[in-house]
Amino acid sequence: MKPFLTAFALFVLAVLLCSEIASAQKPFVYAALTDEGNIAVVDPGSSRLVQRIQVGRDPLDVVLNADLSRLYVSNTGDITVSIVDLAEAREVQVLRLPVNRRGINTGVMIRNWEGTRVYVAERSDDPSRDLRVYVIDTQKENVTAQFDAGKNISAMAVSGDGTKLFVVNKGEGIRVFNTEDNKQVGSVKLLAGFESNVWGIACSPTAALGYVTYGSANKIQVINTANNQQTGVIDVPKYHTGIQKRIIFSPDGKYAFVLNHKDTFKEIDGVNVIDASKNEITKIFNSGVVLNGIAVNHNNKVVYVASNDLKWYSMLTLEHIRSISLRTTIGGIVVVER
Repeated sequence: MKPFLTAFALFVLAVLLCSEIASAQKPFVYAALTDEGNIAVVDPGSSRLVQRIQVGRDPLDVVLNADLSRLYVSNTGDITVSIVDLAEAREVQVLRLPVNRRGINTGVMIRNWEGTRVYVAERSDDPSRDLRVYVIDTQKENVTAQFDAGKNISAMAVSGDGTKLFVVNKGEGIRVFNTEDNKQVGSVKLLAGFESNVWGIACSPTAALGYVTYGSANKIQVINTANNQQTGVIDVPKYHTGIQKRIIFSPDGKYAFVLNHKDTFKEIDGVNVIDASKNEITKIFNSGVVLNGIAVNHNNKVVYVASNDLKWYSMLTLEHIRSISLRTTIGGIVVVER
């Protein structure tokens, strides 16, 4: 009897181990190769590019739907958004934005924190043109609304509670829209003396906290997203200065990552890291020029940065782990475990 029980126990253990191995997932990074019209699928574990998925012209921003099964890609060389099925690893649909004017292309694209809506702004080479924002329902997979949102849209962000959309009109102002009816409900008073420098915005997913970048001013405005009021200013410290552009939060809200482009020879192209609990810049990743590619994995342990190479850093130590060269311009990135 005892040998039988031992054999049975070993069998059960083997089944459990096999089940755990079968269910084990690993991260894959999906990166927009802007100059090639492709999405690169990268396996960080082996540091290999394992596949390319063809999309539209000049893909730049990439976001995921709610269940992480589909990827939305902004094709900035035209007026479309590609939908990529990750299981099938192919473009399954192309959404043409209902634009009825010449000289308009797809611009900045973000999603709400739940991934149920995607917001896509128009882009024009003429900074004086009025632009719209389109709302895509990721369940219906079509455009369900559109609204006027001002000129020269350089960034957008959804508040942590999902009720507000902040739209930055570069060098002019920040408009605030109600996400239920897409009506403008207010604005953000810009940093005094630096209004013409306003560039980017990000909202925390866990608190009523937002950060606004001001380009070469080397100042980051801290706002309360509940009342749109300023609560502080972060002065970019020495050796971290440059031109601050796009900014994102980590999924747990602990950090924000600010793209930094050097303005003088002594400055650094890379990413400034803000400790959101202190409203303080604590680190700069010397990663090279980053267009807008930053992504954090679901357990907040690794942050991926897309410069000339795809690089990743430990969220625990904020130190560089590894790199892979894709030998082309990398736009936006997302990380998915499967």
